Amino acid sequence: KTNEEVVVEEEEEEEEEEEEEEMEEEMEEEEMKEEMEEEEMKEMEEEEEEEVEEEEEEEEEMKEMEEEEEEGRS
Repeated sequence: KTNEEVVVEEEEEEEEEEEEEEMEEEMEEEEMKEEMEEEEMKEMEEEEEEEVEEEEEEEEEMKEMEEEEEEGRS
């Protein structure tokens, strides 16, 4: 092999390694994005559940108040 061939081979190997690293970085970024989205989804679901629970509690309180009013009347 000539010196030139060796240099070309080394450059090609370096390029391949760089490409692989870039691919890995992109994959990691994608995974991070997906994890973030999953977290956001979970948070939204939890918030919705909390809202539903709050509404149910308010309804219960309203019922209790109405029942007490009726008992007070009779």
